[in-house]
Amino acid sequence: MDLKLTELLAIYGAILSTFVFFWNVFKSKRHVAVKLIYGIEGDGEDIQSGVYVFIQNPSANVVHVSGMSILYPWRKADLLKVIIESIKQGRWFPTYGWVHSNLSLYKLDDGCPISIEPGHSHKVLIPDSVLNEILDDAVRREIRASVQDQLWNETCSKSFEVQEISSEK
Repeated sequence: MDLKLTELLAIYGAILSTFVFFWNVFKSKRHVAVKLIYGIEGDGEDIQSGVYVFIQNPSANVVHVSGMSILYPWRKADLLKVIIESIKQGRWFPTYGWVHSNLSLYKLDDGCPISIEPGHSHKVLIPDSVLNEILDDAVRREIRASVQDQLWNETCSKSFEVQEISSEK
């Protein structure tokens, strides 16, 4: 098979334009990332530690977040029950057995609703005292954060294991 230079350039151009097309389709879709990380905030004597919830917008469009909730495991999820419930409801439940809890129940402001510009993020600190209150009824000491945009699309973080923190110094 003997290809001429013009045929090679045509193949290269077709592959490149296909790649650019799919890249533009991917970048034009709404995308929200939710991450949890342990951290501290404040200075001097007024230092608080807890878990930060970062809502990130890596897409090329503004994301309008309408609400945020914290999830904790309330009961052990039986895989068979999850499958049966998913078939009944017509959708998969990755958070079956988890309780959604709004931060306003714990007197915390999540800053929502908020519009997040492309390439920017929004953060909320959940102090250790509030985490201990949230996890009182949990079967495991882990949490997830869930963010809902104004079109009711929900994005959930990965599970984050919360270590037991004593208030003694």
